[in-house]
Amino acid sequence: MQPQQATGRRQFPYGIDDPAWAARHGFGGVPETGGGARGDGADARRTQQQPRTESGRRAAERQQRLTDAMFGSGRRELSTRTATGLVVTANSDGCLAQAQRVLYGDQARWFRTEVAVNNLEAAARHRVTQDPAYRAVLARWARCVAPVHKAEDPAGLRSVWQRRARDLDRRQASDLQQRYAVAEARCVRRTDLAGTGTRLEKRHAAELRAEYTDQIADHRRMREHGLRYAVQHGL
Repeated sequence: MQPQQATGRRQFPYGIDDPAWAARHGFGGVPETGGGARGDGADARRTQQQPRTESGRRAAERQQRLTDAMFGSGRRELSTRTATGLVVTANSDGCLAQAQRVLYGDQARWFRTEVAVNNLEAAARHRVTQDPAYRAVLARWARCVAPVHKAEDPAGLRSVWQRRARDLDRRQASDLQQRYAVAEARCVRRTDLAGTGTRLEKRHAAELRAEYTDQIADHRRMREHGLRYAVQHGL
């Protein structure tokens, strides 16, 4: 069975593998429905559509100044690419950048290693989805779930539900969510999709740790330097 956070919120990175949980919670989300009783956020939407008041405009400006002071403003001077190819950028000015320079000595270097290390888990899961062994099991899952609705993967099944839920009232959308979620879970359990994903993730995570050994070590050294500095200066 897949990981569970300390809060009790379940995580299913490779599809729900617990039919009983799916029967109780569906996909774990609330649908956007088209029908049903009011009191479902319509008043809030109407309020948001009204012209912004002068006090609201000033509050937004204050919030923007606070954001600029904390995270910097203008062109983002720092840029790096994650193991999945995502480009992440940041400013070299602002309170956060100054604090990073004080704690770690080199903000640009800290930024690069922090982004690299923090995205290794996502990179491992991305590699799993491209792994031929996972793709083969995923194809079996798709055939298993097809009698309920055609979908290439669990994310695709959820997208189908979300689209259909817009034309349903809340009760109908909830019933459909439960039906699809239970079908997903039964087929994940039947094909061992989640177990395959978890086993492959361990292998790909180990490979990534080997590939990023220098960045991981550098990140650890800088983090320890920052902790020592904070303790020495009573921060």
